[in-house]
Amino acid sequence: MKDSLKRIVGRLKKYVWVILIICIAMPTLGWFMPAGSGQSEYMSEAIIRLGNYENSYLTNADQLVSLLSNETSFEQVLPDVWEEELTDELNVSTTPNKLLVLNLAGNGEEEALNSLTKIVDEFMQLDQSSFEEKSTIIDTSIKALETEDASSDTIVDQQRFLYELKNEKLNLEPAILIKDVYLKGEEREASPKDRVVLGALLGIMASVLVLITPEFIRAHSRQ
Repeated sequence: MKDSLKRIVGRLKKYVWVILIICIAMPTLGWFMPAGSGQSEYMSEAIIRLGNYENSYLTNADQLVSLLSNETSFEQVLPDVWEEELTDELNVSTTPNKLLVLNLAGNGEEEALNSLTKIVDEFMQLDQSSFEEKSTIIDTSIKALETEDASSDTIVDQQRFLYELKNEKLNLEPAILIKDVYLKGEEREASPKDRVVLGALLGIMASVLVLITPEFIRAHSRQ
């Protein structure tokens, strides 16, 4: 043990300038590294269960992820809440059970919450409108069939079609907001001071490794 300490001290004296350069260089590099200004970024989240009615995209989870993640298509789907570079801060994902998960980053709590609330409200209104349109179409078809006089040749087909329409109407569901917009968490970008401290710690760790690694190699070679 004493011999190891002597060798480490000797190595320290021999490479003192190298160690000093490492300890100074690492914090300096940390200061000049491109990064944030130390501001906090807040993340809001909302979860929506998609509706159960035929629609080319509002009930299709994968399609929605694609549309809402692209700036051009987002503007077409939700024009009233579209803003430039909004999709850069918005993350859209799905779960296997048709849940749409929306996450939005903002520089402040209020910004993160309000921006996502606008998106969710607009989507829910669009979904409700499409759901009611589909429901109205089915109701109209049911009433038309119920008032139509069918011949003996078509009565069976008429009743079967009527049954299918009524069954489809029972299974219709609009989108449901499973989890309303809430503040998910806070992420803080590293400031120059943070990077200097991290660089100093990494420099010290690197210096210690330079001093003690040969001892581990020596011990391993003796086994």
